[in-house]
Amino acid sequence: MSALGMMPRAAAVIVAAGRGERFGLDAKALVPLLGRPMLAWSLDAIEEAASVREIVVVAGTHTRDRIAALLAEGAWDKVVAVVEGGLRRQDSVAVGVHALSSNLDVVLIHDAARPLATAAQYDACARLAAHHGAAIVAAPVSDTLKRVADGLVTATVTRDGLWMAQTPQGFRRDDLVAALRSPAARETTLTDDAALFEALGWPVAIVPGDRANLKVTFPSDLAMAEALLRTRYDERVKPGTEAPGSPRKPAAVG
Repeated sequence: MSALGMMPRAAAVIVAAGRGERFGLDAKALVPLLGRPMLAWSLDAIEEAASVREIVVVAGTHTRDRIAALLAEGAWDKVVAVVEGGLRRQDSVAVGVHALSSNLDVVLIHDAARPLATAAQYDACARLAAHHGAAIVAAPVSDTLKRVADGLVTATVTRDGLWMAQTPQGFRRDDLVAALRSPAARETTLTDDAALFEALGWPVAIVPGDRANLKVTFPSDLAMAEALLRTRYDERVKPGTEAPGSPRKPAAVG
């Protein structure tokens, strides 16, 4: 078990194989966000994370060449590979983990559709994962929840103790490898990496996140993501003034 204050040696696996039919494109990770491919924003934050040594991007058959071209344009020194994912999420994650070095403490899994995760969240997730075995960024549910059947409300669900899972999600490397080889990984289709650890009865810690770490699912989410990014990054950097892959730096605070 790692001391909580120590910075572990981590790597990030970005799952970027999703399609973007709702946006009129076939690659959600490459949807333009403030004039840059959405994937570029996640790469920027991971580059700044002190814990992360390596980055692997998991692409789809339809996106691998274009993502490789984007990475060639940018200044992301931590990227070590672009690999093609599998049929299920856990298959894609397993391919990404296999492409990493073996001398790492923690693997952070991140969805390319969450472009607003911060370097601080990656580092906090890596620390807690090294200490507890697994940790996820999550935000408490704030809305009233209703259970619905056939278009009618059947019950109000208490939100006490309910959290919305986000990414990054971090895991001790050896534990993640073992989990991905387990019967639970073979028999279940997962949409959330931590669910595999839960199925095995292994603890998962929470890194308190916020609603700004949104998942871009619908076109309306793009406008919200762009507004949040504009408040976070220096307005001196205008959309279209840099190469598509070039990293932008956060605005100075104060």
